[in-house]
Amino acid sequence: MEDELTEVRDNFYVGNFQKALNMCEQTVCSNDITQFECDATLARCCLSLMATDRLKTMTSSESPGQRAAAFYHVITRSPKEEQRAKGKEKLKEHIAEKQDMSSSILGANINVMDGNYQDALNLTVAHPTLEMQALRVFIYLTCHQVQMAEKQLAEMGGSNDDSAVYQMAQAAVHLASGNPEEAYLTYCDLSSKFPQQDGEDSGSIMLQTGKAVANMQRGMWQEALEDLTRANALAPNDPELLVNLCCCMTHTGKNDEFQQYYTKLEQVAPNHPYVKKTQGIKDIFTRFKANLKA
Repeated sequence: MEDELTEVRDNFYVGNFQKALNMCEQTVCSNDITQFECDATLARCCLSLMATDRLKTMTSSESPGQRAAAFYHVITRSPKEEQRAKGKEKLKEHIAEKQDMSSSILGANINVMDGNYQDALNLTVAHPTLEMQALRVFIYLTCHQVQMAEKQLAEMGGSNDDSAVYQMAQAAVHLASGNPEEAYLTYCDLSSKFPQQDGEDSGSIMLQTGKAVANMQRGMWQEALEDLTRANALAPNDPELLVNLCCCMTHTGKNDEFQQYYTKLEQVAPNHPYVKKTQGIKDIFTRFKANLKA
């Protein structure tokens, strides 16, 4: 039986969020389970596109994945710690009650952001799907457990090798294991197979960023900068893109450009782990200088 959402998932996981959203709106699902997944994917597209108004309307949605997306939006975008904490509690209760895959994916992402990696992995166990297996790969890589990520990737292989989520996980493992050439080729292949617009092959912001990271690992800084600059023109507020621009500027010694992109990152994603870590280093040096003067 043909999977109604294969094309939707593939486009979502390569970062074609507007295209995937449009597909979700046009798809007529044959059963409630598929409809819930379709609704949840639409909501996750809205998160990636920062469609705040649409997400606000999902607070009372009958779709578990959409309600979870509304909580996730509060957690990641609210400027107040109290609101973020309340959102986390609501999302945790929601996941426990609904046992919904899409909700668990968002909950796992929040746990990763907070450094609660085992809790994140625990949320992936209840849903033995390809998407959850791929999420485990990324969690292991975040923990620098490359061998565990490789093992999980091997378990995904076989009949799933053509899926976008498998190839994205494979490219990430290539980057982590020191094989940026294969990662670059994978991102190029995905760009050709899943263009943002028909007739183009530039690939999504996510894929362009992946190619840039692979080029940085290969020491091809000018090529990486070209990839990132093209992507930045299309998505000037994308946090991961800004982080990689900061890294590229650091390695090429362009301090003024680094400060420009870092300031923008602080504005659009003040809670991003990169921002928190670099600010923590600043605080350490500030205290050190203060102690010297004392």
